Amino acid sequence: MITERAWHILSTANHQSLMSGYQSTHDQVCPVVNTVTLARIKGRKEPVLLLIHYATLVNDVNESESLLQPFQAMRHGVTFDMTPTIHHGRGVMDVDNEELPFHYDGEKLYYSISKPTQEDLDAYDCYELTSALETDFINHIKPKRGKKATMHEGIPMEEWRRRLALAPEDVIQKTLENTAQYYMTVDCENRTNMKEHYKSRFRGFKVPRLNEGVATDTFFPSVRTARGCWPIKSLHSVPVPH
Repeated sequence: MITERAWHILSTANHQSLMSGYQSTHDQVCPVVNTVTLARIKGRKEPVLLLIHYATLVNDVNESESLLQPFQAMRHGVTFDMTPTIHHGRGVMDVDNEELPFHYDGEKLYYSISKPTQEDLDAYDCYELTSALETDFINHIKPKRGKKATMHEGIPMEEWRRRLALAPEDVIQKTLENTAQYYMTVDCENRTNMKEHYKSRFRGFKVPRLNEGVATDTFFPSVRTARGCWPIKSLHSVPVPH
């Protein structure tokens, strides 16, 4: 969960988060974004950039803190020691074998962050904390699909009839209801883990093939030609003149 006041939004993902407040009946739908922030690390002279994919953007101008759960970053290979040094831990985040120590205020581990400028984006090292391919990483993520996100909204039936060869309206309606228009992202973006395929997805690839530059097929004709001759049974059986 991030706030726009401290993060530079790179792009908006095709997903939404449905958030419910504690002891609240009001639900809030928040966009999911790819974003970067400028973080000041304890013991470092220069700040670093922290890049997060698929973060929930909270549209609250009064919110001054961003919250990062470590589990999504762990799936991306980032490791954490969440025990502060005062309690005999290390209190660090390890990204690509680079340790980034946290600050500790007695209640939480944190980084002091701010919204980076374009000069900051060009100048400082950037660390990617989450995967760019991992979208369906938590159950409350709601992809923009279904009837509220169809691609045919706002297009009149007359226009669809013109595009679909003047098919009847009921046929067009059934076509729109059963096509893949609801899926706005590819399959690999909608899975936390890659799907195992036990059957060949492309059957033509498993057919045995001859490893040669030129191949011919033998055929066996059952009728004569118009001149009363039998056609050649195989291109390999053509006699070679001497």
